[in-house]
Amino acid sequence: MSALNGDKSRFHRERKQKIARRKRTHELLERAAKARKTKEPSSPALPRSVSA
Repeated sequence: MSALNGDKSRFHRERKQKIARRKRTHELLERAAKARKTKEPSSPALPRSVSA
């Protein structure tokens, strides 16, 4: 580690990891939203009676 420049290699490695993690999370959320949007309920949810 250079006293003048700081720990550049660690900073850039962690920076790239953060960017990749955000990208993966964003893609996962997009796919989940798309799957939820295309999924049509076959029958509406009806309340069920509960036996005591």
